[in-house]
Amino acid sequence: MPTTLEFSAETPRYSVKQAAELTGLSLNQVRLWERRYQLIDPQRAENGYRLYSQDDLDILKYALRETQRGVTIQVVSEQVRAHRAQIIEKARQKKKSQPVKVNPDDAFLVPNLEQLIQAVQDADAVKFERMLVQAQAGQSFANALRTVDLPVLARIGELTILGAVNIAASHLASAIIRRRILSHLQNLGVYEHAQPVLLACVPNEYHEIGLLCAMMELTQRMIPTLYFGANLPHSELELYAQKSKPSAIVLSVVAPLRDREAQHLVERLQAGLVKHFPVAVGGYEAEKRRHLFEASGIKVFKNIEELLKWRVIRQLGKA
Repeated sequence: MPTTLEFSAETPRYSVKQAAELTGLSLNQVRLWERRYQLIDPQRAENGYRLYSQDDLDILKYALRETQRGVTIQVVSEQVRAHRAQIIEKARQKKKSQPVKVNPDDAFLVPNLEQLIQAVQDADAVKFERMLVQAQAGQSFANALRTVDLPVLARIGELTILGAVNIAASHLASAIIRRRILSHLQNLGVYEHAQPVLLACVPNEYHEIGLLCAMMELTQRMIPTLYFGANLPHSELELYAQKSKPSAIVLSVVAPLRDREAQHLVERLQAGLVKHFPVAVGGYEAEKRRHLFEASGIKVFKNIEELLKWRVIRQLGKA
């Protein structure tokens, strides 16, 4: 059975580098707001390094939003000292009541969208990524991914289907955003645990972005992961599942399947994995064939929000 990681919002668990990544602040800003303005008071690990809680991060995010509105950091500091508990409670309630979802139409809100698309059409990867960074200034990477990167990628995908953007440009945009996600994950670090969540694409499946986003959300919740990427053969998936003894297995099933192929996939998963581990699948084709998967004991999630609500995942990281 999976081991529950007992984390609360007060648990000190993030390094200063992780705190910066998750709030959208620079390392210097985190340190300055902590030391000079005393917004937060992180605890110390045995090695002397500071550890920040989710409540600390919520205070830092609140301070960032207020300063972006024009409130001075001195006034924000006074607000935090006077109303810390209310600010934290409001942040918690907002997370419960308003889960953030990706909206493809958000692409039209991104500054210089046409120039972004033209940059990737021109194979100017540097300009494309620089414009993405400029469009998401002041946001945490996770929020910027939902409001900038993924909507832009969805728009490029729509234009590719219409023939207005070529396939190479679409693949280049995907590769750049994939690299950005992996870089963010590297900054967050790896959490060691005896039973990680194993993530992979089923055989002949190459759509990784959604899976990487799922990995990012799990990692930010301090849930250990083991990522195998695209097109993992059944035999290798089963072998490494037996080796790693995962707490859960999450698979990407996006590309269209014939009825016979879908049935074979389900039978193979059922025989090699479902009997031993909790298994979930996500993606366009998984949702299309929800009844087939669920009838075989395989969880289907429509989006990342559904994955995070899955009982198995909730047990792994309570916050």
